Amino acid sequence: MTLLRWLWRDYLRPQRGLILIALFFMVLEGSMLGALSYIVQPMFDKVFIAGDRQAVYWVAAAVGGIFVVRAVAAFSHRTLMHGAGLRVIAGLQQDMVAHLMSLDSAFFGSNPPGTLIERVRGDTAAANGIWQVVLSAGARDVVAMCALLVVAISVDWVWTLIAVAGAPLLLGPVLVLQKLVRRTTTRAREASAGISTRLDEIFHGINTLKLNTAEMLERNRFSGAMSRYLKQEMRARLAQAGIPAMTDLVAAIGFAGVLVYGGNQIIDGEKTVGEFMSFFTAMGLLFEPLRRVANVSGAWQAARASLE
Repeated sequence: MTLLRWLWRDYLRPQRGLILIALFFMVLEGSMLGALSYIVQPMFDKVFIAGDRQAVYWVAAAVGGIFVVRAVAAFSHRTLMHGAGLRVIAGLQQDMVAHLMSLDSAFFGSNPPGTLIERVRGDTAAANGIWQVVLSAGARDVVAMCALLVVAISVDWVWTLIAVAGAPLLLGPVLVLQKLVRRTTTRAREASAGISTRLDEIFHGINTLKLNTAEMLERNRFSGAMSRYLKQEMRARLAQAGIPAMTDLVAAIGFAGVLVYGGNQIIDGEKTVGEFMSFFTAMGLLFEPLRRVANVSGAWQAARASLE
């Protein structure tokens, strides 16, 4: 939280106007998922099963309107966030360069230029990316999850409990994966800085290399640095991918339970096909924003490794 407060105080607050407007459009986009899942019930019960011709037109208009609003909202908040993000990156890089230039020569003796370039370029990009991910998850995805849960509960609260019954199983594995993401990302950033250092030394000393016919030696050293980076980066990506994958496993358990329990209720005539499809759509759409929210923890650990 200290890092987020620092980002907000020094870099995000000047962009708060753009960010607030973008948040409004994120909330609007997220709420449209709830509206879409809600309209599924009359689409099945009134149009497909009851054959109500009058309902065809207003259901079609509602579905079309939902997608139009969603498209406009998505375009608007992405454009606004991109504009704010560019300004944040510019401010971060300018301040980092100014701070580095104020340090004594001993610092530059112990930190190669390639490492410093990587920190200025790569770490600022990571910092800019994480606040956008956090805001998107906090606005669009959380609102979408709430709207979809409201629809699901309104159809049948027992079905909803069955669908999310496996959620507590996520806690332990996610905590382990978060620690793994942070550790592997730190190593990947260090390996990436090593690549930048090798490139800086090669290009600055190219004439010396050619005079001493040391091209093959430097090529092998660069290949070694690249291999170390690829190994650590792959580990970091695997750990990050594991967090949303755990969400899918829990979803599989919940959906199987709902299909068995709800399917029997439909066969017995206690529930309609439209109710089941509305619930199924809501829960199916719910797990996509849930995966993105779960992925925030992995992205945050990766960003912390770059910012520290």
